Amino acid sequence: MARPRPVRGVKAGGRLAPNARRVLAVRIGEVYQYDGDVADPANVTELHDMRIACKRLRYLLEIFGAAFTADLSPFVDEVKALQDVLGDIHDCDVQVPMLEEHLRWLNAREGEAVAAVLADGPLGGAPPRGAARVARAGAAAGSAVRDASEAIFGRETSTEPPLRLTMSASSRPNAPVSSAA
Repeated sequence: MARPRPVRGVKAGGRLAPNARRVLAVRIGEVYQYDGDVADPANVTELHDMRIACKRLRYLLEIFGAAFTADLSPFVDEVKALQDVLGDIHDCDVQVPMLEEHLRWLNAREGEAVAAVLADGPLGGAPPRGAARVARAGAAAGSAVRDASEAIFGRETSTEPPLRLTMSASSRPNAPVSSAA
């Protein structure tokens, strides 16, 4: 996280309005320093740091509002809206690796389930009609998930050690088994 810049020229015994202008000018500059970073979603750290800079600016606008004759609430609202959007982006940045891992997990489990159904049939009998088509569709779906991940995130699905999300057996949803017609 980026540290706040020091504010020079603040006078301990000075008037509130001039001191507030100095502090706010520095905090506004901190927000604008990230201006070139917002267009690239790969700048995860910079976007998060911009959110923190917005948070500092917003709180100071609220605190220093009494020092100015003009109403600062529209500016507070603007900064809060920006802070909220940046917070939503950060939440997504945090969730992407977890979702990628979950997609890999689902893909593996779904492949195992399809293979088991195709090998033994849904109730241990012969494979259902169209089983080969279902298998091809399942493989295509897995490929589509990988392609979508690359298109959305501009890279292949991460090969980093996964963050394991587990559910107890009692909390897993049980899909109903349907018989082939």
